[in-house]
Amino acid sequence: MAAFDIRELVIKNLEGSTREEVEGYINETIQTKEEQALPGMGVLFEVVWQKSNQNERNSMMDKIMAAINRT
Repeated sequence: MAAFDIRELVIKNLEGSTREEVEGYINETIQTKEEQALPGMGVLFEVVWQKSNQNERNSMMDKIMAAINRT
C-alpha cells in the first residue's frame, strides 16, 4: 500500500479552483457531514492558520471558543 500525504493531495485537488468552487467544496462538506472530508477541511484550516497574523488567529480562536462553549 502506497503512502500519501493528505496535505499535498488536498492542495493538489483544489489547485486551480476558483473561489466559488472552493467555497462550494467547503459548504458541501459541511452540509453533507461526510467524515471522510474532515481531513480536507483540516488541511484548509491549517493553511489559513499558517497564513494568518496574530490578530487573525485571535479572532479565529474567539470564534472557535464561542462555538465549542455555546452552552
